[in-house]
Amino acid sequence: MKKFIFTTVLILMFTCMTMFPTEKAPQHASYQKIKQFMENYYTAFNLYAQDPQTIDLMDEYWAPEFLATQYIPVPQYPVLDLVTWKNFMVYVHMNVKETLTVQEMSVDTQKLAVVARLSITFHYRATGELALKVDAIAYYNLKVDKRCKLKQTALKLYFADPISIMILSGPPPNM
Repeated sequence: MKKFIFTTVLILMFTCMTMFPTEKAPQHASYQKIKQFMENYYTAFNLYAQDPQTIDLMDEYWAPEFLATQYIPVPQYPVLDLVTWKNFMVYVHMNVKETLTVQEMSVDTQKLAVVARLSITFHYRATGELALKVDAIAYYNLKVDKRCKLKQTALKLYFADPISIMILSGPPPNM
């Protein structure tokens, strides 16, 4: 009888484990992994995030639930979901090319958060002439997805000169 109960419990446990996996993706990552992910992100952003033909390559970095908030002087700070963010990125960069350069970066492996001090340059696409140079602070929340890959879930962007950004790019959607 004990053997029957043991076998039954074992079969039940195996069935539950295969039908209802309890193991979740790890919710942490090493400093080096996060740092490399962010360095790759900045390179990809400068190459792909501003072109309608290549913006979808950024899905490697942005999670489906990604939200971007830009702290600029509008009545309500815009919070953009991923689709709106991607459309905004392409629209704003029709006439200018943005380049992000990291000055400093801080990584919190426990909270899966990154803060970066950025130097951002905008050049007119038609002439290559410098349109604007501005400093910014970017705060990113990350997650480890089901495939154990890092993804950004949120961006909070603080510009040193938000008025100049508004003049150059215009207001975000729905403003």
